Amino acid sequence: MNLQQLEYFKIIAETKNFTTASDILSVTQPALSKAISKLEEELDVKLFQREGRNIKITEFGDVFLKYAKGALSEVEKGKLKLKEMKNNSDMIISISSTACIGATFIPFLISSFFNDNSKVKFNIDNQSTDEILKGIKNNHVDFGFISDIKDLDKYNNLEAILVKKEEYVLIVPKNHPLANKEEVYLSDLKNEYFIAYNNKSSDVEKSYSDLIGYTPKIYAEPSESSILSGLVAAGAGIAIILNTPLINTNKISVIKIKDKIDDKSIYMVWNKNIIHNKNKMEFKNYALNMSKRWRDCR
Repeated sequence: MNLQQLEYFKIIAETKNFTTASDILSVTQPALSKAISKLEEELDVKLFQREGRNIKITEFGDVFLKYAKGALSEVEKGKLKLKEMKNNSDMIISISSTACIGATFIPFLISSFFNDNSKVKFNIDNQSTDEILKGIKNNHVDFGFISDIKDLDKYNNLEAILVKKEEYVLIVPKNHPLANKEEVYLSDLKNEYFIAYNNKSSDVEKSYSDLIGYTPKIYAEPSESSILSGLVAAGAGIAIILNTPLINTNKISVIKIKDKIDDKSIYMVWNKNIIHNKNKMEFKNYALNMSKRWRDCR
């Protein structure tokens, strides 16, 4: 027994005529008769009595019709529910990034996209680069934003593109002696206390040393960007961070660094086999278009 047989049975019972049912179902009469005969054989009862060109549903058929209609109705409800679930899933874009990128770049990207796509929902989290790549490979993450793609070759189906390069700047509290300077050398900061962002996946002191060329005096290592900014604003120390529009310049002064520091590269990564629904394609294309604008502005 299958759904097709139940549908055939229902239409024949409603029309009481094989020819009419055949036209409605776009099925030949022999095929229709064969399907009903198989159903009757399986149920071991007669569902219809033939009366010339017309048919009459039997007592057995009348009872079974209620259950057939119920089964078909439940299947339709199930199909609608699955469609609803799929549509809701299509409206959700899952994004994962490293902590530093998540604190500076992602809010800016998401907010600008959301202005034109307010129905889309985002699931956003921060993970290590390795976790992000595995999540994309296993279809748990739609898009990843990372700065290191040296391990990308381990994943056959992943694609990546450079979307932005962010420069590093110095931030200091408004009452700091350096607050009114436009530029500083890193050597001018050797006696300062630093607030260093802790991404929980690398040695903070070593990362800072590699960045500025000497071992800094680190006062605190917050893992939240808002805490880092708050500590700097309160005068607890200074920090070197990525230059983004999200920096609150009412409480913090932003100073350019004269030394040559490599910009932080931000790559967008996705699984080329699964990015196919409309909203995710729109987000991907939006990020790529923004990438082109940012490059043109440099």
